[in-house]
Formats: sequence, C-alpha cells, structure tokens
Amino acid sequence: MSIRKKLILSYAAMVAVPVILFGLAIVLIGNVFIKDVAPGEQSGHAFPLSSIRELFMGRSELSSGLKFIAEHDPKLLADSAFLASTETELQEVKAGMIIIASDEVWYASPGLSVDAIMAEVNEGHHAARHPGPPTGDQWEAIPYSSPDGSSGKLVIVTDMKPVAGFFKRLFPLVLLTLLGALILTNGILTFLVSRSIIKPLYALKNAAGHIREGDLGHPVELRRQDEIGQLGAAFEEMRLRLRGSLSAQLELEQGRKELLANISHDLKTPITAIQGCTECLRDGIADTEEKRQKYVQMIAGKTAEMNRMIEELQLYSTLDSGQLPFHWETIDLTAYMIELVNELQLNPRFSSVDVAFNNGQENEPALIRADRQKLHRALMNLADNSLQHMKKAPMKLHFLLDAKQDGSYLLQVVDNGEGIRQDALPRIFDRFFRAESSRSPGKGNSGLGLAIVKQIMEAHGGTASAHSTPGQGTTIRLLFPAAERQANLENGGSIRS
Repeated sequence: MSIRKKLILSYAAMVAVPVILFGLAIVLIGNVFIKDVAPGEQSGHAFPLSSIRELFMGRSELSSGLKFIAEHDPKLLADSAFLASTETELQEVKAGMIIIASDEVWYASPGLSVDAIMAEVNEGHHAARHPGPPTGDQWEAIPYSSPDGSSGKLVIVTDMKPVAGFFKRLFPLVLLTLLGALILTNGILTFLVSRSIIKPLYALKNAAGHIREGDLGHPVELRRQDEIGQLGAAFEEMRLRLRGSLSAQLELEQGRKELLANISHDLKTPITAIQGCTECLRDGIADTEEKRQKYVQMIAGKTAEMNRMIEELQLYSTLDSGQLPFHWETIDLTAYMIELVNELQLNPRFSSVDVAFNNGQENEPALIRADRQKLHRALMNLADNSLQHMKKAPMKLHFLLDAKQDGSYLLQVVDNGEGIRQDALPRIFDRFFRAESSRSPGKGNSGLGLAIVKQIMEAHGGTASAHSTPGQGTTIRLLFPAAERQANLENGGSIRS
C-alpha cells in the first residue's frame, strides 16, 4: 500500500473512529450513568436516553390526540371523566393542560404555573411552542370552537426540567468523551503511521552512513511495497552497483599494475640485449665484419620486438577508447581464409608448422561484413599466440570454417600446443590479464593479443571464446554474423567498448 493511501485511510479513520466511539459513549452514558434528581426530592428518578426517547414519543402521541379532539370533538374537553383519564396520561409524561373558555381558565392540571403561562398565552402567541421563562415549561396553544359557538383554547404544557437536567449532566461527559476519543484515535494512528515511515527512513540513514564510510557490504532490506520500499530498492541497487563498480575498478587497477610490470619486464629484456650489443660494438669486441653484422642483426631483431609491443599497446588503447575507425566491406570469409593460410605457409616463422584450412561450406561463399585489416590483425595475433605455445613436433595450426543454423559462421583456430590451465581459461580475453604460463620473455609478447582479438570480434558483431586441454592444445572459436545482420556497420563505422 502506498504512503498516500495510508495517509488517506488514517485521516478517514481519524474522523470515523471518534464518531463511532462518541456515539457508543453517548448511548452508554445515556443509559447507565445519567440520573435526574428533582430539587428537594430524596429519591432519584432515572432518566436514561431510552426513557427520554419514550418520554418524547409519549408526549407527541398525547399532544396529537388532544389536537385531534380540539379540532373535531371539542365537547370532550368539558367531560370530567375524559379530563380525569387524560390527566393521568399527562402526568405519566410529565405534562399538563389548561382549558380556556371565553377567555376564562375553565380547567388547569395540578402543579402548573397558570398565571405565568396565561401571561405568555395572552401576549398573542397562538398554536406555537414556547418555553415559559418563569417555569421552564414549554406550552402550545390550540384554538377550538365549542358546540355552543363560543371559542376557546387548549394549552398543552410539558415539563422540560427532566430533559434539561439530562442534557445538563450529559454535556460535560459528551465533551470529555469526544475529546478523549479524538486524542486516543489521533495519537494511536499518528504513532502507527509515523512509525511506518520513520523506521525505514532510519534504516536508509544507517545504510547511507555505511556507504559513506566505504562499507558496501551492508544490505538495505525494507521489504515494503510503498514509495519508501521503492526508494529502498533503488538504494540497494545503487549499493550493489557501487560495489560492483568498485570491484571492477580495483580489478582494473590491479590489471594495469600487472600490465605495467609485465611490459617493463618484457621491454627490459630487449633493451638489455641492445645495450650489450652496442657496448660490444663501442668497445671493439666485434673486431670482424661478421661479428659486427651479427650484433647489428641482434639489435634490429630486438628493436622489432619492442616495436611490436608498442604497436599492440597503441592498438589496444585506440580500440578500448573507441577511437579506431573501421572500414567495412562485404567479404567472402572462405576466400579470405585461403589467402591468409597461403600467407602463413610462405612465412618463414611458420615454416615448421603444418598450416591448413578446412572449409565445411562445400565451396559456398561465406559472406560477412568485415574490416580486412583489423580481421587480419586478429587472426595473426591468434596464429602468433599458437606459435609461441607449440613446443613439440609436429606442430599443427588448422583453421576450420562451418555455417551454423542461425546463419552465422563459426571459424575455429586449432593448435596442438601446450594448452591453457582451466583456472586461467575464462579470463584469457580479459583486459590486462595474462596467465603466467603465457609469458614468453624475449618474444615481444605484451599479453594484449587475445584482448585485441576480443575487441575486434565485438566490433564485427561477433564473439570470441576458447576451449583448451592442457598438454593437447587450444581451440579459439570466432563467431561471425552473416553480412545482412551487419548492415548497420557500413560506411566507415567505429566501435565503442
């Protein structure tokens, strides 16, 4: 339930509950606690609320009957037997009557203040209810005509002292009851509603304090469905994202440190070799042309290794920042792989490796959208990585191409090298990650080759994955979408990591 609905219901309850309690209290007080004691009387006469109701009903019925008689059968007003029976009924409802004939009081009920009432009547009030100030009585004058043609008045007088005493005692209790019901209801509802709002706010405050202190392991669990519950859920999501972001940042920072350490180590090796060669040349140790050429070739080789590592760092940096443009075109992956395999077979570095291409397309074209240069770089990185880890003869590097049912193309790069440990396999494409066994000092390995492959494949809308068995070899799986699924990469698009 939302806070808005809770407040609306609490406001409604603040009105309805006091009214109900007030009504019940009035009934209870009126029927149990209120007693009217006439001044000077020794015994109390109970007048509960039900008795007051019966009193008014009896007066109303008797008054209606007397009015009817005055209008339709006024001769009964002169009948002593009728007057005696009527007088008994009037006394039961604490009322009386005065009969005026020819401006003379012909009959008056015992105990009435006749002079005071007659003074009021003679002022000219007719057929209306008026309280009598001297007595506190209420009277009603009803004109009638006698059978002999004379006019008269029937004055019905009711004693209001029992009712006045009832309400005089009832009024203070009513006020106290109403005030108590309001205070009790509003206090309880205010406590419950404010507690349901303030308590979760304190929980959020405590959670914010933990986050401020850097403790992101303290969960926010409100288990509510209202607005505060939604705020708590958003707060918990923020905490989880902050923790994930912090973990990723720490992992990234650790990776950068490892990368710097590895690059420093790998750069130091060729620099040390170049330094040694230059010292030999400078000190005249290379005293023959043959020795000098040997040292120059060593310097050139080490310089080339350093240049490759620097190029990989630069390429990965531009790929990671999304600033490297891609030039897309539709190519036949089958023909492209035949050209690449022919290139590798002619490469002296792969002269001792069995490089082959197996086409499962049965000479059908495999059209994809690709950047020839970037794809060549990715495949060469895989080939170089395989070459570095193949130690036993015969060395094999095979490329297998197959079409999948969803229209995509799967290119597998399979070698029979030393393989990758299972604990390192899930992270070989991660940024700045390099398994210790993959480090090959002196061969220009920066550890960014597979990360560059992943970036290039993602730019092509594909994926890169790996499967390896230590001691048997490694398989890299490259999945390419068909050309029609890559139409959005036309006209020189660029990637964002």
